[in-house]
Amino acid sequence: MARGVWEKIPGSGIWWIHYVDAEGKRHREKVGRKGDAIRLYHQRKADALAGRKLEKPLRQRERTFREFADHAIEFAKKHKANPADDEQKIGILVNEFGDHPASSLTQPELTAFLESRQTSPATFNRYRATLSMIYREAIRNGWAEKNPARLIRAKKEGSGRIRFLSDEEEKELRKVIAAEYSERNLNEFEVALHTGMRRSEQFTLDWLQTDLRAQRIHLLRTKNGSDRTIPLNSVALQALQRQHVISGRSDRVFVTEDGKPFIRKAIRRWFDEALAKSKIRDFTWHCLRHTFCSRLVMAGVPLKSVQELMGHKTIQMTARYAHLAPEYLRDAVEMIAAVKPTTVTDRVSKPTANSSKRFPRVVAEASRLLRTNNAAVHPLTAKDSSR
Repeated sequence: MARGVWEKIPGSGIWWIHYVDAEGKRHREKVGRKGDAIRLYHQRKADALAGRKLEKPLRQRERTFREFADHAIEFAKKHKANPADDEQKIGILVNEFGDHPASSLTQPELTAFLESRQTSPATFNRYRATLSMIYREAIRNGWAEKNPARLIRAKKEGSGRIRFLSDEEEKELRKVIAAEYSERNLNEFEVALHTGMRRSEQFTLDWLQTDLRAQRIHLLRTKNGSDRTIPLNSVALQALQRQHVISGRSDRVFVTEDGKPFIRKAIRRWFDEALAKSKIRDFTWHCLRHTFCSRLVMAGVPLKSVQELMGHKTIQMTARYAHLAPEYLRDAVEMIAAVKPTTVTDRVSKPTANSSKRFPRVVAEASRLLRTNNAAVHPLTAKDSSR
């Protein structure tokens, strides 16, 4: 078999070729049947030896950005914890580049569009990542040879704002929820405030992931790619017990009044209204997660424990909240205040008969240090003993 022909996924029946063209550029092509792949490989090699420039396959010329995007959405649904976010971003990108030949789009064109949206550095970087994912999957599928999104320069992000609910704000918000909203909404609020779950985690939660007897929630495929177990305090437990009655036979913990899964707009609608009536500004649903984390830190919970409860992939994410509890730094340095300084005598143990046989040189040096130290500390005693 030719060296440049291989079956990328063993047993799939789909064969690929790898070759160098007349200009010295390396190429990979997805072909299909093994025999077709071998024939095309020999044809490409002959063209390269004859100096004939490679003409791109018709299927590559006709691929539009929309086709690349559709393939990326299918990938996100299978492999991403929250594909809805990718779908939203991809939809905006398709509106701009949908019918353009995807391989003809350049880094300056993509960058110009992202800049024109005038978003925050974090949002800019998320769209950059989505673009890169679209082209990366196209390359894996044999539709493209390069990823122009990789050349887009990422923007420096700040540490992110930490907006949490004050005690007074919580009192006002609870008054509004109690007076004008349903018990269903109260349960949503309590669980968010007392578990710190992300919105996507909370509103896709199934009862199979919730163990009310053991008082815990086990989340699968979280944002950072790992599972997470969240213990339930008394407030969260009572809210879920009430919600179990409300949701009826639904598999989902939180559903709309007609029993359907939540959509993002439905959550924002009632909560944004409640915030406005409570005169609370610059606050979002995600800030309830910040509130959960902030209160843990201010209560003196170790940062490592907070990291596990929040599901942060790195301790650096949790460390953003450390300034809320400066006492833990003070306690850390206070620990060394109780440590007594050691002397040479403390650090050097007296030799034993057994140790002198095994390590004669070490024992001799230890004895010398002891004599020197005693002479320095008790000069009269040392002088008398020498006599």
